[in-house]
Amino acid sequence: MPLVLVEGATVQCTHQGRLTLMAGDPRVTVKGRGVVLAGKEGGLAFGSAATPVPGMVSPCTATTPGGPQPCVIAPATPDGWSRKLTVGGAPVLLATASGVTASGQGPGRWTVADPGQTVLETR
Repeated sequence: MPLVLVEGATVQCTHQGRLTLMAGDPRVTVKGRGVVLAGKEGGLAFGSAATPVPGMVSPCTATTPGGPQPCVIAPATPDGWSRKLTVGGAPVLLATASGVTASGQGPGRWTVADPGQTVLETR
């Protein structure tokens, strides 16, 4: 079974960007870290070397002729949502979560690099 994402999980984009998810829902925690609810990842930006963002582990290298234009995350596709575990009616995200990104180099993809915990699994 896939692991549940928690605050501190890391996602990555097609252009080597890595971002730590900084907010989880405190109503359900794993070792003190809130679980990440589906939809909360949408709109997050990876940041670039010139414009770092909170939680940036490594910059997105996507550029345009005008300069860096890092990836922005679209919400995960439903196959990355838990079918069993919800918080306030919203499904939690799983380590299998992924989705598209928008950047200056056109669409890309994001995936989970590290779920942030190794204890809680669900479907």
